[in-house]
Amino acid sequence: RVMRSVTRTKGLAGVPSVLRKHPVVVVGAKQVKKQPSPRHSNSRLAGVVTKTKAQSSDEEKEIPAQDPESDQETTPSPPAPAAAPAAAAEEGESVPDKEDASTFSMQYKAWKDKSNLAGVEATPFKIAEGYTTKLIGASVPTLTTALAGAFVTGYKTQLKKQEEKGDETYALPVTLPGGYFVEEEQTFAGTKPEKPVEIYEFQGCPFCRKVRVAVSALGIDVLFRPCPQGGEVWRPEAIEKGGKSQFPYMIDPNTGVEMYESADIISYLFKTYGPGDVPGSLSFRNSAIANSIGLLGRMGAGSRAKPSSIPPQPLDLWGYEASPFVTLVKEVLCELELPYVQRSAPRGSPKRQEVYGRKGHFQVPYLEDPNTGAEL
Repeated sequence: RVMRSVTRTKGLAGVPSVLRKHPVVVVGAKQVKKQPSPRHSNSRLAGVVTKTKAQSSDEEKEIPAQDPESDQETTPSPPAPAAAPAAAAEEGESVPDKEDASTFSMQYKAWKDKSNLAGVEATPFKIAEGYTTKLIGASVPTLTTALAGAFVTGYKTQLKKQEEKGDETYALPVTLPGGYFVEEEQTFAGTKPEKPVEIYEFQGCPFCRKVRVAVSALGIDVLFRPCPQGGEVWRPEAIEKGGKSQFPYMIDPNTGVEMYESADIISYLFKTYGPGDVPGSLSFRNSAIANSIGLLGRMGAGSRAKPSSIPPQPLDLWGYEASPFVTLVKEVLCELELPYVQRSAPRGSPKRQEVYGRKGHFQVPYLEDPNTGAEL
């Protein structure tokens, strides 16, 4: 009543500056801040989305609804928490995006000293305790896609005499009657990317697996940046670069090409680094339906992010998509958001000779970590 009286008689000039900036209602000796009208307190009514001045243009973009036949993954990535970096910035401290390499080296050394797995001798096709069910599940997509990605494009075998095989030459570990052995080779020698092609994807996506199968069939090196659901490292980066939450997303640093859609990516890779057209037999076996059914064997394993520390350099993984042993390792790399370069080594690939030359025998998965010096 006092304010109304003053306003009617003297206007706002009669009201102290504090009251002009912060309107109050005087009730006896108490002052209560005036609340906004309930009509305007909820700005999301009727589909209205409010935006603060601090929001960037990327945050204001709407993610389109999922098309059931598209490569789009439905769950949008939550924005990375900003509170911790802001607090550190106020204190003048830098917030590194990646851990220092020395930290990983110390952790690896501590693991080697304590773990009973560090000294285990690798044995081909030996299944560790508790992994039988996992391997059976990881084998399902290889069966539903009829071994797609298990053999390199242009795969060929020939019989040779044992004396023709050098001690440092990789061959199938089988000696046939008459002293023959089986030599595998790739008859097609396509253009190899100078820098690894970069692909943002995640394990449980059937469209992403289609691309991974094609990568294995071509035998090329690819830098995978895992984008599991809830991931705060590569998923936001992919959305920022491409403009939408859709996977797989490819960037080729050798040509500057960026694209979505699994079919388009596969076609591009075969025309750029393969024989040209995608083989019809591969397209038929490597369908979205076959991959979707196959991935049921692992029920989305490796598709949800877990807390981790990102190393300065990507890991190197020798393997191929059709191997269930390799699949289990890639699931862990994905859920931890650890970037890795896949050195694709399907049957017939010269990459098998690389592993043989390094270790004296061929066995995948084979992992090298330049951050710690680990070779597993």
